[in-house]
Amino acid sequence: MAMIALFNNQPILAYPLLGSSALFASSFFLGDRVEISSLIVLYTLYALMIYLVLTGGSHGTGPIWIFIVSPVTFFVRGFKRGIIDLIIFVICVTGAFYLSSYFKFYSGYSVYFPIRIIASFIIVALLSGFYEYFRQMYSHRLIELVQKNEYLATRDPLTNLPNRRYAMEELEQFEAQQQSASIIIADVDNFKDINDQYGHSVGDEVLKHLAELFVAQLSENDMVARWGGEEFLFFLRHKNKQQATQFANDIHHALSQNRLDIGVNQLAVTVSMGISKLTADVSIDKAMHKADELLYQAKEQGKNKTCV
Repeated sequence: MAMIALFNNQPILAYPLLGSSALFASSFFLGDRVEISSLIVLYTLYALMIYLVLTGGSHGTGPIWIFIVSPVTFFVRGFKRGIIDLIIFVICVTGAFYLSSYFKFYSGYSVYFPIRIIASFIIVALLSGFYEYFRQMYSHRLIELVQKNEYLATRDPLTNLPNRRYAMEELEQFEAQQQSASIIIADVDNFKDINDQYGHSVGDEVLKHLAELFVAQLSENDMVARWGGEEFLFFLRHKNKQQATQFANDIHHALSQNRLDIGVNQLAVTVSMGISKLTADVSIDKAMHKADELLYQAKEQGKNKTCV
């Protein structure tokens, strides 16, 4: 448009258009500062539109271009801030029409032309606003749904602990750092007998009771996950076998002090555990296999024990 204005010998229109183009282009050199560059584009557009209203643009068609402002505004600024910007823009455009007539910048507007342009712009802005409002509302709902699904995909629904998938992801990330940690696999003793004697609902309460107790014993950097069935996995970052053994002993002690209330009775719940070391030389599979072997060794030695 700037070049056309130059060829048509309209320097007053051409130079502002060239200046606006330069500002638009400058926004692309701001790198990752997306918000700043988008604001430069938007407010340069505002200034250009007001200039076109003041001068009439090419053959009085300049004000028609203001209709692109509302969708661009809502895209850049969002719904709430977009409304504020558009109200200010309408006031500026109204003033530009008045100043254009008062100072004779352009005398080709009819009496009703500014009123019709502004009224039409407000209607288009309202429609754009409705679209942006519902777009944001459904976008937020979709984001919340995706986040909820991502959370549920990594959580055990009964105990609300991380599930096996999440635990494996954490272990693999840690293994890639080639650091050391301790792994404990714990299995509920006599869990089948509990289900057979008291019912599966009590069995579920046992698992939830254990989950709460385990979480209470964890330090900030450690994790417990439901590994499957009545098995739990402890991932103790940067802890050696001695520290892991002390942690397991604390678990045994906490279980002895916190029985599960089932009606008028109290149920003593115990676990057997196996501890292994995860290092740069010991893979996850080897560490898990070792912990599993030690777990069943604890079972064979009478249960309610930890083997290292």
